[in-house]
Amino acid sequence: MKKLVVVIGVVCAGLIAPKVIGTIVENKYDSIASRFVEHPSLEITQRSFSTDWFSGQSITKMKFKELSAEVEGFEITINEEFAFGPVIFADNDIHFALSHSNIDLDFEVLGVNETEQENINAFITQLNDKLLVSSTISYGLNYITAIKMAATSFEEDGEQVNLGAMDSEFTVTDEKYIDGYLNWTGLDFKGPEAHVQVSALDVTFNQEMINGDIYSANALALGDFSSLIKNITAQDANGDELLNIENLVVSGSSKLKEELMKVTLHYGIEHFEGSGQILDKLNLDVSFDKLNPAVLLELNQLAAKMQQEPENSELISQQIMSTAAQLLATNPEIKINDLSAMTPDGAIKSDLQLAIDHTLYNQANPMSIIAALKANSKGVAPVAFFQKLGMDDVVNMYLGQGFIEKKADELSFSATFEQGQLMLNGQMIAL
Repeated sequence: MKKLVVVIGVVCAGLIAPKVIGTIVENKYDSIASRFVEHPSLEITQRSFSTDWFSGQSITKMKFKELSAEVEGFEITINEEFAFGPVIFADNDIHFALSHSNIDLDFEVLGVNETEQENINAFITQLNDKLLVSSTISYGLNYITAIKMAATSFEEDGEQVNLGAMDSEFTVTDEKYIDGYLNWTGLDFKGPEAHVQVSALDVTFNQEMINGDIYSANALALGDFSSLIKNITAQDANGDELLNIENLVVSGSSKLKEELMKVTLHYGIEHFEGSGQILDKLNLDVSFDKLNPAVLLELNQLAAKMQQEPENSELISQQIMSTAAQLLATNPEIKINDLSAMTPDGAIKSDLQLAIDHTLYNQANPMSIIAALKANSKGVAPVAFFQKLGMDDVVNMYLGQGFIEKKADELSFSATFEQGQLMLNGQMIAL
């Protein structure tokens, strides 16, 4: 008898739970939509959410703000079909979650002629055939979105484009953390004048929002991201190589130290051929240190406000300049830690350290920033590299003026700037 009661209880819970869960999911979507009011680029123009016992539907129409005059309006419709948990059978899988949804997209562009609209409709049909977007809301109210797009191709005006398959997934946790990846197999473009190929793209990211709202696009985040494109090539109509880039890397990180933010950006190319140049190990590593996150957030909000109120752009620009000056209070530092490349004739290397002493800056006198700056920089490069470029006259002119020095087959410089005085290669330079 007791077992029967338990079984009946479980069955009743399984039948009642989806209805309750539907209400929870609807409230979650209402909360997200309400925060889009402050979004600087997107506006929700219409939305609805309906539920049955085990399923539901959400329709959201959005438009971009401040589009170009050539396009009167561009509207996106997001149609989500839900299945409610606690146990969901969907996409040939079992999901233990509050809800799982599949998404269809539709686009409407106002101000285009009938033929253009037909082409848009054909593109949307092909897109939805190739694109699968699904979202899952976990028991912890975390939001997981998966995006998959099959390879596709199209041809127009003698140009053929083959887009590779894409796979992406990201998770929003506690409306504070976002992490995920994007993998794309690349593209192949063939036209009358050029053939361009982009190989696989891999992106990963992991961010923590420390201020602002993730759905209002004004959040300030800590964390890191990285992207890698393995190869980019281009050939002309005769098959001669125009460009070859191998292992293009872009990465960045941001973190807090003693309540101030440090942002680091890195750009790198393992091998480059183009415009008659062959270079290896190209690097640019830049960092911004001792930044006040509260001031950065205020600048984010002002930038969003300028988009929303273009008629007040002059006043907001003044506010931005005044707020940006507050960043100087923490003596920020800007560094080019590494700007380098390996040429067939030797290495080119340089770096720069720039700091600002806020005690020497007077906001009422913008020119006082010159006295507040302190900088150090140095660099080296092989003479033969510039000779091959036909720059002998320029090199000799800079040597004669003392801007650079020559030792054996290497050019170099060393510079410091402090309290408005420039020292270059050990000599004071009048400004």
